[in-house]
Amino acid sequence: MERGPKSGSEIMQAANEVRWWQLWGNVAQLAGVFVTGAAVLVALFKEDFIRRRRHPKLTASIEAKHPYCIRTAVQWPGPNQERPWRGWKYWLRVWVKNEGNVRAEKPEVFLSRAWVWNDNRSFEPLPNFTPMNLLWSYTDDAYVDGISPDMRRLCDIGSILEPTYSNPANPLQSLSETRLVLRLQNHTDWLPPGRYKFELKIAGSNCEPVTHCIHLHLTGRWHEEPTEMLAHGFTFEPPV
Repeated sequence: MERGPKSGSEIMQAANEVRWWQLWGNVAQLAGVFVTGAAVLVALFKEDFIRRRRHPKLTASIEAKHPYCIRTAVQWPGPNQERPWRGWKYWLRVWVKNEGNVRAEKPEVFLSRAWVWNDNRSFEPLPNFTPMNLLWSYTDDAYVDGISPDMRRLCDIGSILEPTYSNPANPLQSLSETRLVLRLQNHTDWLPPGRYKFELKIAGSNCEPVTHCIHLHLTGRWHEEPTEMLAHGFTFEPPV
C-alpha cells in the first residue's frame, strides 16, 4: 500500500535530522582540525616546553674559607735543580653548583672581564687583560664532562704566592710582596695587592651562559697560618 505525500511535520522532522547530521559532521571536522593543530603545536614546542621545565642551572659562590681557599705546599726546583724554592700558596676557587634538574654537559668558566680599583676611587679595566677560560681544580682542563643536579665542582681563579717566592729562570716573577696569580687556560697573570672585580661567565653545551661578578680585595698581608690568612690576607664580596 503506497503512502500518500508526507505531512508537513514529517518533512520538518526529516529536515531537522539532516541539519543535526550536518552539525555533527561540522563538529567532527572542527575536532579533527583542533587535534591536528594541537599535534603540530606539541611537535613544535615540546622540546622548548621540556627545556623550560627541565634544565640545568649553574650558579657560583666563593668565600674566604675552606674549601674555597686552601693552603698547599709548592716547590720550584730551579734550573738544573739548583737553588730550589719551597714555600706556600693559597688557592682561591669558585664553587660551581648545578641547581637545576638536568645534568649540565661540558660546563666551562670563562673569565670575561677584569677591573682594578684606581686612585680615583673607581674601577677601571685591568690593563693588558686577556679574556680566557679558567681551569677546573685538580685538572689542567677548561671543560669537564658534566655536573649532575645538586652537585658541585671547584674551579680555580688563581693562587696567592708568598712574598719570598723566587724564580731564577724569570726574575720578573720573583716577589717582594704577595701576588695573585690568575690560573688561565693558556697563560698566567700576576696581579699585585689591590681591589679587583672579575666577571665570570658560566655555561655548558646544554645551558645558556650566566654571569657572576666577584669582588676581591688582596690586602698584601701574608700569613702561613691559614686562619690568619683567611681573616686578613684577602676578602671577597659574594658573587652577584
